[in-house]
Amino acid sequence: MFQETLESGVRPPGYPRELEKLVRLKDGRSVTVRPLAPADAPPLERALAEVDSETLYQRFFTRRPRLDAQQIAHLTELDYQSRLALVAVRGGHLAGIVRYEGEPESVTAEVGLVVAHEWRNAGLASAMLRELEKAALARGIFRFEAYYLEHNPAIATLLARFGYAPPRILSGVAETCKDLLPTTSPTPAGDLASPVA
Repeated sequence: MFQETLESGVRPPGYPRELEKLVRLKDGRSVTVRPLAPADAPPLERALAEVDSETLYQRFFTRRPRLDAQQIAHLTELDYQSRLALVAVRGGHLAGIVRYEGEPESVTAEVGLVVAHEWRNAGLASAMLRELEKAALARGIFRFEAYYLEHNPAIATLLARFGYAPPRILSGVAETCKDLLPTTSPTPAGDLASPVA
């Protein structure tokens, strides 16, 4: 199970506790959004094993990616600067994950996100992407790039709403980008974030 907050003994060095937030969504539900940590490897591996094949295909461009221990470690062992991931947790279950992957000293990173079916259309993707953009700016990341399958209207609509450039399509993969300065992300009513106590 995912922990809603991490105890000090399992927080890795550099863990940005200031990114822990309680987010209220437009449908009235709340989730805890917090940075992913190495202690999340076992529940992340279980969650990925339970995700439907269409969601995996949309995110990884393959129906059943083979994620071994080394790849799970790569997903959860972050420097919280050039590589950062936020998870949305409620009741010990993963509601969504958003991340950026960049190189040290680079001002550009690739962004990706997944939201569980039961949390879609509640404003969770918007809330998480907004929090990730703020965190990226605070860490010197000024440009996001995104790649997604051409026939994924949900992510296309979300990224367009957030001011991403019209996508360029190559071999069925859409590529888009956004300069994060100035931030022009929408703030739909009901997506309110407050620090976790």
